[in-house]
Amino acid sequence: MSDEIDDNDIDADVLAEIRHAAYDLRESDPQEAVKVLRRIAKQGGLAAALAHGALGEIYLTELGDLDAAEASFRAVLASEPKLPAAYIGLGRVLREAGRLREADDALTHALLGLTHDTTAMKTARDAGEPIEGDEATVLELLEVAVELCEIRHQLGSNGSTRTPIDEGILAWAASARLFDTDESDDDDGAQDDWAQFHALWARLRTLTHRANEAVTALAEAEAKQELDPMSAARLRSEAMELAGDNAGSLEQAQRLRTITKETDEFFRPDDVEHLAGLLQAAGDETQAQAVIQEALAQAEKELKDPELNEDVRAAFEEAAEGYRKALGSAAQVQLGRR
Repeated sequence: MSDEIDDNDIDADVLAEIRHAAYDLRESDPQEAVKVLRRIAKQGGLAAALAHGALGEIYLTELGDLDAAEASFRAVLASEPKLPAAYIGLGRVLREAGRLREADDALTHALLGLTHDTTAMKTARDAGEPIEGDEATVLELLEVAVELCEIRHQLGSNGSTRTPIDEGILAWAASARLFDTDESDDDDGAQDDWAQFHALWARLRTLTHRANEAVTALAEAEAKQELDPMSAARLRSEAMELAGDNAGSLEQAQRLRTITKETDEFFRPDDVEHLAGLLQAAGDETQAQAVIQEALAQAEKELKDPELNEDVRAAFEEAAEGYRKALGSAAQVQLGRR
């Protein structure tokens, strides 16, 4: 049985109010969302646990109040001591606060719960029984495993960091095609899930000193059409660079640039810097500058669109400013993404 709060045990009107505050109101008026959730939290019960969890997220991501976020997630755990989501929230707050060993402990607790849930999913599916949970549970398990490895690297465990999960469950999730769509689902959503799954697994492998394994696995995933060409090129370039294959990394980065042109997609700033850095490392400064110049021209063209929303415009302006600095400076773009 999953250690999750059952929404069916909460009054429908109260649940709707929590969801409105947690998803909609937090973006337009986070302070008002806090007021709504605090009022509900005073009522006690499961609704209070959900409200405290939503409060923790708003304090962390919208308001940057780490003390209040920590208190909120601890309030959830006081009533629901096995809830993985609360341990994840607490672990992220503690990591942000620089309390890495405490963050490691919290996320390890979360991983135990998520491992239980994913193992139960596999057992039920193998037995032909209905399963509780879905692909999101596997993605969350993998995301937390990556965060734990990153924290252990920060703690200076680079030489001994090992995978904190049994990756057999990941192999099962892939073979069971958990990230494929049903007929009624959105194909783009499935592609996004597959891309996130393989990106996280590649990151886990590289953090545990298996970059070459990541390179091979990503090529296999593309061959199975679990990765679209754009995602595959990006991820394979990153993995090859970390594996020490700069020539292969450059080839994939150039392939990514070609794909974005053919599909009329925007060449992302991190992709631009990655390709330019690889070209500089290969001694082709002229082509590196050409890549940045082309990206600047594309950003400036997009900025002429009067219908750009505020956030998108700000992102293009930031990208254009970065390109101008790179073109006007003798300093090289840093090789790679990390």
